[in-house]
Amino acid sequence: MSSASRLLRVLVAAGMLCACAHATVAHGDTAAGAAATQSGNKQTGAEIFAVNCATCHGANGDGGSIGVSLRGENERMSFGGTVSWIEDPQPPMPQLYPQFLTRAQVRDLAAYVDSL
Repeated sequence: MSSASRLLRVLVAAGMLCACAHATVAHGDTAAGAAATQSGNKQTGAEIFAVNCATCHGANGDGGSIGVSLRGENERMSFGGTVSWIEDPQPPMPQLYPQFLTRAQVRDLAAYVDSL
């Protein structure tokens, strides 16, 4: 299998599994309604991360198969910016809000990512 075919397969798989932020791409710091102004539960966010994001970004957010490290994300982007990115990501990150993640889950996930 060519490396391009392998990469395409990984990206398709990631689209089904990965739901967290790739913050090295500027997405802005725009508010995402109430979700951007309220904090989430980082323990719940860790569980959401393990199920949806770890495949791409690594179990501890250190970077993984195709996702970048999310360590120190809170230094690059505010909580509201992280929420906004999760709600409206840029490819190859899949958009799982609102079909697969609720607004509360997005806030919880953002709280966890901010804690890395």
